[in-house]
Amino acid sequence: MPSTPTRPKLVPREPDAPPPPWAVDPLGLLKSKPGQVVAALTGGIATGKSSVAELLSAFGARRLDFDVFSRQAIAPNTAGFNAVLELFGPKAIEDNDLNRQYIGRLIFKDQRLRRLLEDIVHPIAWSIMLDELQKLPQSRLTIIETPLLYEAALNSLFSPVILSFAKPETQFKRLKARNPELSRWEVRRRIKAQMPIMEKLRRADLIVDNDNDLPRLIYNTKRLWDFLTTSWGVTHERDQLL
Repeated sequence: MPSTPTRPKLVPREPDAPPPPWAVDPLGLLKSKPGQVVAALTGGIATGKSSVAELLSAFGARRLDFDVFSRQAIAPNTAGFNAVLELFGPKAIEDNDLNRQYIGRLIFKDQRLRRLLEDIVHPIAWSIMLDELQKLPQSRLTIIETPLLYEAALNSLFSPVILSFAKPETQFKRLKARNPELSRWEVRRRIKAQMPIMEKLRRADLIVDNDNDLPRLIYNTKRLWDFLTTSWGVTHERDQLL
């Protein structure tokens, strides 16, 4: 049967950067406990986070997507929308909504602009996420998809952190297939705009191997589900092989 890689042993886990001041959890909604796990699911671009999340949801997990909350944060006629428009100018609007392709091209070229955009979006999205989490009924497992978990220094707020892993060459092939209009150079630049996937592999608590076909991903994700709903909080071993 296929195996799922773990974070390499004998390599000290990197110290967590402090979270930004807006990333607070006053009600303890993100705290995991035996029988009620709240986990962050992250990865890199084109590593298949959504596929893992969909499978975990099918097995019974509650699923929240930080990207969805980020889009809500800058929906038309909101303060976030107006702030983004002020940042990028009139070319950033198309058909009364934000021109995400235009903005995407700019932020992948300019790290300063990307950080300014994140400073607008992330605090609002975080607040929306906590509101939604509070409304949901209790569950054995809640998954919060957070693509930029490490880049935004949010990882210390979650335990466990799950990584959907695919090799860099697989990322390239998937992203190019998904966006054929991008040149090979643009694909590489978008991948390099994030923390390298091998560094995330080193930092994550639990790894789902998403570098192969769907049957293997289903198998790996089911093992993860079984572990999180039966053993996490009991054994709590970061390097346990799933």
